[in-house]
Amino acid sequence: MRYTPEILGGIHAELFEIIEEIQRVCCLIGVEFFAIGGTAIGVHFWQNILPWDDDVDFGMLREDYDRFLREAPALLGEEFELQEFSTEPNTPFYWAKVRKKNTLFLEKGVEWFDINHGIFVDLFPFDRIPNNRFVERFHRAECAWFISAFSLHPYWVKRREIPRCESLYYRKSLLSRLVLGVLYRTVSRDWLYHKMNKEMGWFNGNGECHRVNVVRLGLDVAAYDSVRNPMERPFGRLTIKVPADLEGYLHHHYPVLRKDIPDEQKVNHAPLKLSFDTKNGPTYE
Repeated sequence: MRYTPEILGGIHAELFEIIEEIQRVCCLIGVEFFAIGGTAIGVHFWQNILPWDDDVDFGMLREDYDRFLREAPALLGEEFELQEFSTEPNTPFYWAKVRKKNTLFLEKGVEWFDINHGIFVDLFPFDRIPNNRFVERFHRAECAWFISAFSLHPYWVKRREIPRCESLYYRKSLLSRLVLGVLYRTVSRDWLYHKMNKEMGWFNGNGECHRVNVVRLGLDVAAYDSVRNPMERPFGRLTIKVPADLEGYLHHHYPVLRKDIPDEQKVNHAPLKLSFDTKNGPTYE
């Protein structure tokens, strides 16, 4: 679908509601979260959501992330829902989302799943990574394999319902599909979930590992102290937190960092269907 300024403004308004709710819950339980990726760019250049963007990404250190998963479901307001494997086992996502109920943001590729498809804010766990770059690459590859196996399981379950050309499972090589098929028939998705998180957090107990990131990706790297003690920055009508070394983090993620970028680089999710009120409002396609 194509956004109009009014529709994009409506999405931003919903995102701010979700962020406020996350802030409220995090304050209650005493955990930190910080802007990452394009959201951090928005903080840096616009003090707001990127003008063309339609989602918001935050990170949490693993200990804060795990506590949020445990305690947030009972504390979130009735309009909101935590979506993560521990609360919604059908989700194909390995990270958490806080979604607003009675809204719709139906993304291509996951429209097949019986999950909450509301407008959302993403929450990613940040884990310590090893100092040795060779060990780091090996660890990242290992984690990426388990993340992929966990994430593709719902596509494997629905492999006879989803067209092959649209299934992420069938984008894997024949050998990979054979290995995954054997794995899925041997172990449960619950086992995969715990194994994946164990591997991602392998170095969290090592205080000498001074960097953290979303382990699957090599971009979102930050100093542990920078996100353990984030700084406050204005963000629209709110104040949110960002890595203390915001520019250092951004330059690592985006070597060419600038405010004005070509229109073709201004990407967003552009859902299949969108509604701000699934009970009484229109649905945009």
